[in-house]
Amino acid sequence: MIKLPKHVQIEEIPLEAMYRGVLRGLLTRIKVLYEAIYTRYGDDGLDLIREVSEQYGNEIVKRVRGNDEPWDINKVGLFLVKVFNNMRAEGEVTEFGKDRVSIKVPLCPYPFKDKKICSAHTSMECALVKGLNPDLEYYIEKSVPAGDPFCLHVLQQ
Repeated sequence: MIKLPKHVQIEEIPLEAMYRGVLRGLLTRIKVLYEAIYTRYGDDGLDLIREVSEQYGNEIVKRVRGNDEPWDINKVGLFLVKVFNNMRAEGEVTEFGKDRVSIKVPLCPYPFKDKKICSAHTSMECALVKGLNPDLEYYIEKSVPAGDPFCLHVLQQ
């Protein structure tokens, strides 16, 4: 933290409140940057967002999986829940079976409005899932930016 002179006071903010505020600001900043990239560069901008997002997903895989065997669908699903929880996303697991895991999220934490930007950003989750288990598919079955009332993230065998 930044040290202040002894005679200067600043309001203490609880860590959880500070984290939520900072995270909300960073997620909004990512959204605004993505929109600017897409506005300026069109489809090339979407390709850039996809490439960077995929690279980030692959970096996460290297950190968490190492050289282990591929994870089963439930372990991958629980890891996605952990990723979403780190983003402070609200929602619930609506299916948790041996062939399909579904995670319903009522509001996008970013919050994306354009389904093309959402899809490009989701390359991170696709790369993450493929890196943890190449036999699994990841897709968004329903999407708020596409006009649905919620997002439904799906893992499938």
